[in-house]
Amino acid sequence: MAFAYSLRWSWWMKNVYGLNVLVYHKIGYPPKGSKLKSLWVSPQRFERHILYLKKNNYKIITFSELVNYYRNSSPINDLVLITFDDGYENNYTYAYPLLKKYGAKGNIFVVYNTIGNVNIWHNPETEVWQKMATRDMLLEMDKSGVIEFGSHTMNHPRLLNISKEDARWEIFESKKQLENLFQKEMIAFAYPYGSGAYDETIRKMVFDAGYLFDFSFKQGKTKWPWERGKQPLDRLFIQYSDTTFDLNLHFKKGVAKLF
Repeated sequence: MAFAYSLRWSWWMKNVYGLNVLVYHKIGYPPKGSKLKSLWVSPQRFERHILYLKKNNYKIITFSELVNYYRNSSPINDLVLITFDDGYENNYTYAYPLLKKYGAKGNIFVVYNTIGNVNIWHNPETEVWQKMATRDMLLEMDKSGVIEFGSHTMNHPRLLNISKEDARWEIFESKKQLENLFQKEMIAFAYPYGSGAYDETIRKMVFDAGYLFDFSFKQGKTKWPWERGKQPLDRLFIQYSDTTFDLNLHFKKGVAKLF
């Protein structure tokens, strides 16, 4: 029985080679009654994840540091990108100080129209709305060099569920507004819900807008060197209960738990 249960984890699968991109959402404690606990990781657990990465000599990099690895097709065995989707205030409150404490770096995909507001795209029946980081918080993190930023659209829509004109605006306008806020080029884009990540028309919009990197919400590791025209960069979804054992499986197998 115990052996059968252990098959839930991916230890028995073959190793896969590719880029390690972790994706977190909320660092903190889920509110009472939340039906979205999988999107939360406690500060204590997140700290253990960082310590695991440092202890095992992973190089934790930013979007801008990934550019040279991509252009030179350099080996990425020891690389990790830590990404956060949406831009929650708890990223500033909990994740940012821990990254700074241990000399690590992170990357946040921001939903521009919710800066300083709440995550209004969420159904409040699944979880009460959460505060988003303010402009001042984002600018402080940017100035520190600990955090870099990318676009997660203006309003967090499913890009395949809206008109092509609206999708184009979400992609182009968010880049424009974030570049105006940070006074630097935005080179990374993440598709809300992963919608459009594997759609040729939507991806072309992302490239036409001038983003270099596009990130899916599909579980896995993308083969390296990256064939940019063929697929986006997949990510490793870190959930509420993921331990450092799970983290190790993500890196080796491209997934930790199968069910």
